Amino acid sequence: MDLSLVIPIYKGAAYAAQSAQLVHEYLSSLGGLDFEIVFVDDGSPDNTVEVLRSLQLDRIKVVALPSNQGKFAAIKAGMAEAKGDVRIFTDGDIPYELEAIPYIFEIIQKRRVHVVVGDRTLPGSEYAEKLGPVRRVVTEAFTAFVRILVAGGLFDTQCGLKGFRGDVAEGLFPLLRDTGFSGDVELLYVCLKYNLEIKRVPVRLRRSAPSSVKVVNHGLRMLRRISRLRRSWRKGYYNSDVMLQIADQRYWP
Repeated sequence: MDLSLVIPIYKGAAYAAQSAQLVHEYLSSLGGLDFEIVFVDDGSPDNTVEVLRSLQLDRIKVVALPSNQGKFAAIKAGMAEAKGDVRIFTDGDIPYELEAIPYIFEIIQKRRVHVVVGDRTLPGSEYAEKLGPVRRVVTEAFTAFVRILVAGGLFDTQCGLKGFRGDVAEGLFPLLRDTGFSGDVELLYVCLKYNLEIKRVPVRLRRSAPSSVKVVNHGLRMLRRISRLRRSWRKGYYNSDVMLQIADQRYWP
């Protein structure tokens, strides 16, 4: 399997079919790419699962969590199901232009880069001008805090488009403890602590759907969780022989 595209989705009955058909048609059009699309329903109370399964599209798998556990719980479940040499996740409403997927795939497959992340602050990205003024200010403040605390040098931790070499995904995702929106920061924190190679790429917004993130409530919870990352690292929660082997750079005799 060349590529696994993991898509967490929650309460997505209204747009699930459109998203599935869009990515299936696009990846099929690339030609010669052996791919799978793994939708993970995060315990939706609507009929998201039924909508996806009724499409009966080849190369699409549907994983249904028994209850709502959080975005990163869904992503972890999808990555555990994925088989691709390259594994990418994006949001259920497919917010970014699809050309980013083969671009990320090529960077990882040809250069064997460990992790590729979308960054909405890079030149060439089209995103910030479409945010509302309040959300933009809160996003910038959150980003500044994260950079100071755990992820210096990474300007955009929350972009919902990230790709991984298959062996990296298998070693990394089982270590992650966060099940909610702050999982992005935890993921990048662990990658940085293991000195993985992280490549940032620009993204272009395809569509802007209403966000399920409540800026103040979710923001405060995310900050509390993020503030504990260093302690979790010191306690050995992220210890992994697999990750040490992946990150190994012994060049001496």
